[in-house]
Amino acid sequence: MAAPPANLVALDRARLVAGTQVLLDDVSVGVSDGDRIGVVGRNGGGKSSLLGAMVGTRPLDDGRVVRAGGVSAGMLAQVDVLDPAASVRAVVLGDLAEHEWAGDPRVREVLDGLLGGTDAQALGGWDAVVGPMSGGERRRLALAALLVEDPDLLVLDEPTNHLDVEGVAWLAAYLAGRRPRTGSALLVVTHDRWFLDAVSTRTWEVADGR
Repeated sequence: MAAPPANLVALDRARLVAGTQVLLDDVSVGVSDGDRIGVVGRNGGGKSSLLGAMVGTRPLDDGRVVRAGGVSAGMLAQVDVLDPAASVRAVVLGDLAEHEWAGDPRVREVLDGLLGGTDAQALGGWDAVVGPMSGGERRRLALAALLVEDPDLLVLDEPTNHLDVEGVAWLAAYLAGRRPRTGSALLVVTHDRWFLDAVSTRTWEVADGR
């Protein structure tokens, strides 16, 4: 019998509190290689805090986060923190030289799907700046940056917010087709039932701190 997939990241007896509200109470869960997990629950119930704990942006009040050696994690939050003065090129490609990304089919697929091509024409080109962009454009930009980075644990908090129908469909197809790579996993919070069914293979429900 094959051994079960190893956890990439796990919470061990995690506790999170916001004021007088207990968001997580003695919760132990793990994300394994190949998982695509949809996280559901009522608004304000702790879903975003759970995601933040998994990637390390939300410190636990008790318990611990256990991450396998070498595992990278990246998160798309509900509200982006993009620098208004930054260019599209700086946000998405950073210091990558053209020869490092132009020949990568995965990167080109992301640029085509979210930015309108390898010249980022849908956002006004590589030199366009973030400041004047609409909510939908900022969402596409933040998603493109994260998908180009391609962390092992990809965490998405309401990724369909501000996306049009075509953008939602593209993202669902990309995640379902690209993320089952060895050593990767997906955690996603969404109120879009169609998107949840399209990208996740199992669900976690956050309710009453559990």
